[in-house]
Amino acid sequence: MQEEYNLYPLHVFRVVARLGSVTRAAQELCISQPAVSSHLKTLGLRYSETLLERTPHGMLLTPAGTAVAEHANRIFAALADMKTAVEATRGEVKGRITLAASSTPGAYLVPRLLRRFQDRYPEAETSLLVGDSREVLMWLHQYRVPLGVVGETVMDPALIREEIGQDELRLVASATDALCRVPIIEGEHLSGRTLLLREHGSSTRSGSESLLCGCMQSFARIVELTSTEAIKQTVAAGLGVAVLSSWATELEERAGLLAPVQDARMRLERRFYLVRRADRPLAGTAAALWRCILTCPKPASEIID
Repeated sequence: MQEEYNLYPLHVFRVVARLGSVTRAAQELCISQPAVSSHLKTLGLRYSETLLERTPHGMLLTPAGTAVAEHANRIFAALADMKTAVEATRGEVKGRITLAASSTPGAYLVPRLLRRFQDRYPEAETSLLVGDSREVLMWLHQYRVPLGVVGETVMDPALIREEIGQDELRLVASATDALCRVPIIEGEHLSGRTLLLREHGSSTRSGSESLLCGCMQSFARIVELTSTEAIKQTVAAGLGVAVLSSWATELEERAGLLAPVQDARMRLERRFYLVRRADRPLAGTAAALWRCILTCPKPASEIID
């Protein structure tokens, strides 16, 4: 019976499932590969099922492994929350909290919100995990983070969301580009041009496709880049145009490097949300961060200092 309550094999299993590799799991855990395999065998025997399968794409979860992983994620999330919940009974807000955010709010909105929170609760330790919107939602579903900030993606009913900010997606070009001075943009104005897009899974990508849906075919080339900074530099060099957040281009517009086009049809207001799992009660530091962000919303005009 005591062995059933040994959580370490379950921890090893979660690391292997996350990394898809016994070798990388052993490196992260600082134990040997045979030790990792032994812990996986222990867990498999405990549930009388094969939990992971070795494939050409790495170690993948079986259906039984998926069920175990979902419960394991809940268990370890509850353990992580327990310490701050106890501290909260003493009126303390301390300990480490990780907030996940998609790339645009992660770069231009969330750092300032975390600074506000850190000023209010100096004993708390905050960290920021940045990915695309799809990754942030995945981390929430896997209980890897208690809170996330994403744009207007398809939302899951298992998540609670609250609006915390707005930006504007706009078609931008080099400030010297004649396209910026065209009042009504037609297909011929885009012919021969390169359109730079963020990767699939990014809310900026989905917003770009929504904004340009009627004229995507007019571009001569569509190039996908995973970095907003790389897109901005490429557009500033006159090598293409892109749909970018008004937050992301604020400094370049002030410097006379980028400019949005005049055509009002090439603008799209976008909302950002603070999200969390409905079935994960917030306590301690996580609850304090949730309250702080919701009570200190930042309008777009104050995002860039």
